[in-house]
Amino acid sequence: MNDKSKCMSPVAVGGVGGSGTRVVAEILIQLGFYMGNDLNAAYDNLWFTLLFKRPDWFFKNLNSRESQIFKGINIFENTMTGTLSSKYNELIFIMKAAVEMMFKGQDHLGSGKGLWPLKRVLTMIQSKKRYSFKDIGWGWKEPNTHIYIEYLSRYFDNLKYIHVIRHGLDMAYSSNQAQLYNWGIMFGVEANNLSTPLPILSLKYWNEANKRAVALGKKLFNERFLVINFEKLCINPEDEISLLIDFLKIDKKKLDINELAKLPKLPKSAGRYKNYDLTIFSKNEIDTVRDLGFEVDK
Repeated sequence: MNDKSKCMSPVAVGGVGGSGTRVVAEILIQLGFYMGNDLNAAYDNLWFTLLFKRPDWFFKNLNSRESQIFKGINIFENTMTGTLSSKYNELIFIMKAAVEMMFKGQDHLGSGKGLWPLKRVLTMIQSKKRYSFKDIGWGWKEPNTHIYIEYLSRYFDNLKYIHVIRHGLDMAYSSNQAQLYNWGIMFGVEANNLSTPLPILSLKYWNEANKRAVALGKKLFNERFLVINFEKLCINPEDEISLLIDFLKIDKKKLDINELAKLPKLPKSAGRYKNYDLTIFSKNEIDTVRDLGFEVDK
């Protein structure tokens, strides 16, 4: 990328893990956005994963060493825009992240241990060779992005942030609980509290994480912040995709919205919460799910 493209405003997509961010990333790619060269099957940007899916590092630098978080964002931006210089301090930062993940992994299951981080380092160094000038913009999708929303708003002048939310009660019974274990303490939720059923802990995390993301998004980004309700996206894809395109300020005349509308699919797990006893959840927790835009059928 050239200097001009480095000034382009990026688009970031985040949400609690399993919220449907994948389909939003797929839509952005179809619209012509460059989302990185190193993606997994869910379209997660694995450079972001390597640099930022590190709870110990994040909490260590949260207050007195914020400059390290901004340094990581700068390195990520340089990688995405093809301007990573491979300077000594940049390489040291990247290698420290890789070594940490080699031994600790990126979640409670140890995912990402071993050679996985070194593969990410290699693709980061090679990134400048692969950018396509055909792309209309750049961005990334990585669910954990919402954890860094405040820092991203302070670093990027015009970043657009898309927060995807899926029904909290369905999410409470999901097998994808990595964020709960990684970031739960940030919201006063002890993931290893064996005296409390996991769905209760999961819903509390879902509520607190989404309330924070929505509040900060509205406050920090204003019109550059968009919430996508995953269920609505799947049930009324044309309308929701049209709103997304308006948010991105892309000319609809050049697009086939009907074709894009084929991408969202309501998963079989939608509504699974109806198979469980909801009396384990407090009234306040259920009300928060409703406040965030979801109906709760008893």
